[in-house]
Amino acid sequence: MKISSPEAKKYKNKTGVTLVATGIYTRIFARQYFAAKNFDITPEQFVVIEILMENDGLYQRQICEIAMKDRPNMTRIINILCDLGYVQRVSDKNKRKVHKIFLTQKAKDNYPQMMEAVLDIRKTIVEGIDKDELEVCLNVLNKIIENLYPKVDMHN
Repeated sequence: MKISSPEAKKYKNKTGVTLVATGIYTRIFARQYFAAKNFDITPEQFVVIEILMENDGLYQRQICEIAMKDRPNMTRIINILCDLGYVQRVSDKNKRKVHKIFLTQKAKDNYPQMMEAVLDIRKTIVEGIDKDELEVCLNVLNKIIENLYPKVDMHN
């Protein structure tokens, strides 16, 4: 992290600051990368497409759980993807007010080039980090998640 002011430098090695900065820089870089490729969706919206490519026809609540998004945020994302023609809501046969989310042909057609961009982004993120360092980093991050998971209510 490039920090110039003396006041900010003393926070550089603080866990919380570093975790937040990593997330922020990753999201900004990914958005800029998608914009440079002229994709009409954001990386955040692509996550839904990626989830559905593996298991098309999930309920919105299932997508929320996998993507770690709350319902209002996921509703917004799915509405945008519907408007852009990437997904469609299909009423559940047993429950008319409940919908399954399915990919459209447009999403399936655009997925390969978007996935290629995501792989480029991931490659850039880990550039200069050897396999062992990355494994240690992921293990530490997963331990942080394990520490927090039982203490967090994802439904609020």
